[in-house]
Amino acid sequence: MADTGANPFVAIGRRQRVAIIAVFAIYLVLIAVARTQDPTPTVDWIPAALLLLIALTVAPFFFLRKTLGWFHPLVFGAFLRLVDLLRRFDMYSWGLDWHRALPLKNDELSDLIELQLLLYSLSVAAMYLGYFLGPKIPVPRLRFVEPRYLVSRLLIVFGVAFLAFVFYIARQGGLSSHIGTWAGGRHGQIAGQHYQFMLVQLGIPACWVWLAFRRSAIRSPLFWAAALVTLAQSFLLTGSRGTGVYAVVVGLIIWMIRERRVSYVRVIALGVVALYALTVLGSFRRSGWYGEPTWDSATDSSFVDTVVGGAKGELAERSTNADGALPILAKVPDEVPLLWGSSYVAILTLPIPRGLFPEKPTMVDGRVGRVFFHVDAGVPAGGVGEAYWNFHIPGVFAVYFLFGIFQRWLARGFLRNPTQPAVIAMYASAILLFREPSGLLLVQWLLVQVPLLAILIGVGALRFGSAPSRLPMIVPK
Repeated sequence: MADTGANPFVAIGRRQRVAIIAVFAIYLVLIAVARTQDPTPTVDWIPAALLLLIALTVAPFFFLRKTLGWFHPLVFGAFLRLVDLLRRFDMYSWGLDWHRALPLKNDELSDLIELQLLLYSLSVAAMYLGYFLGPKIPVPRLRFVEPRYLVSRLLIVFGVAFLAFVFYIARQGGLSSHIGTWAGGRHGQIAGQHYQFMLVQLGIPACWVWLAFRRSAIRSPLFWAAALVTLAQSFLLTGSRGTGVYAVVVGLIIWMIRERRVSYVRVIALGVVALYALTVLGSFRRSGWYGEPTWDSATDSSFVDTVVGGAKGELAERSTNADGALPILAKVPDEVPLLWGSSYVAILTLPIPRGLFPEKPTMVDGRVGRVFFHVDAGVPAGGVGEAYWNFHIPGVFAVYFLFGIFQRWLARGFLRNPTQPAVIAMYASAILLFREPSGLLLVQWLLVQVPLLAILIGVGALRFGSAPSRLPMIVPK
């Protein structure tokens, strides 16, 4: 579907807008129907709280006019919220019978779900207020240059990342030995090694730069070989399945913004393949906990069964029975004290080695795992959960108000140079990786944003200064 308009965010037509709003409405209807089929119906305010959240979520489709586009920060956030709603469909339909960290009954868990939905609504409203009423942050002036020998320079980046990967794995005693350490918890394994991991994963932003500057990249066997090696390195290094999936999604966003069109086929295909990859790689990762890692358990089901099982299994459980925010809402501040901003301070102290600062605060995901789930593993709290644990309900409003200011700054920065490949790459990574004001997501975004800037400067595509850009438009290569 080509976008013939001038909307840099890739315009949404009137019919498409109606169809998107209808999807949210159908979701509410399906929730209502599912609740009527519950053999043990409960009386709660979940549907009303859900209606309020969805009404606020679709609001940008009514008040945004000229800038209504698929990749506008507020609109893209609405699509991400729809994905989250789909993952929680069973929970909103029938509630929860149990939670990993909370010995509560169904009605008590339903009360927490209601509170969570209301806080979600508060966060969305605060974000809109920050976006439209908050102060304007100055957008830095950048100079853009057509890079020479781009592919050759990027291949050097890939080579450095590969050598760093080989060196790290050799120091760990081999690949099997390294994978075996995941059984002790990847949270502890990754702690203090962000710089090494950032070096090994340099290939991810390098792929984005290649894709943004060269339309011919998607037809280049060399590009796909570099991308596959990069994704394999990333997974084998950290065991993180999401990192690779998000890297591919950012690449697709770059392609769609650059081409000014949305490919439904590519989006759906990527979603299905992502579910399959997440499930298969999860099985492979678990097999390494008990000895030699093997693909046998990862591939013993059909493609369809694997995709369906992945959608209904671990991915859904992380947002329901293992949701890291619910125990925060249940126990803070009565049983567990407020953090008073220490999890955000942890972001500032992250560059300082723990050997030099042993008492520096830890990230919130590790705290959730230890305090509520009693495991030495990170459990995401989400933006709302982290803000609530730090400053209670006022914190949710304040943090998301600030996030709305950031979203507007991001949109203004993109609109200043919407056709520049460097800007497209930076913007695409920001709207997906830093999709909510969570300390964990902010760190993950910065760990690729800083290398991305370094690569853009290193290949000669980006400079800081007030001189006008020398690249008025994307030139097909």
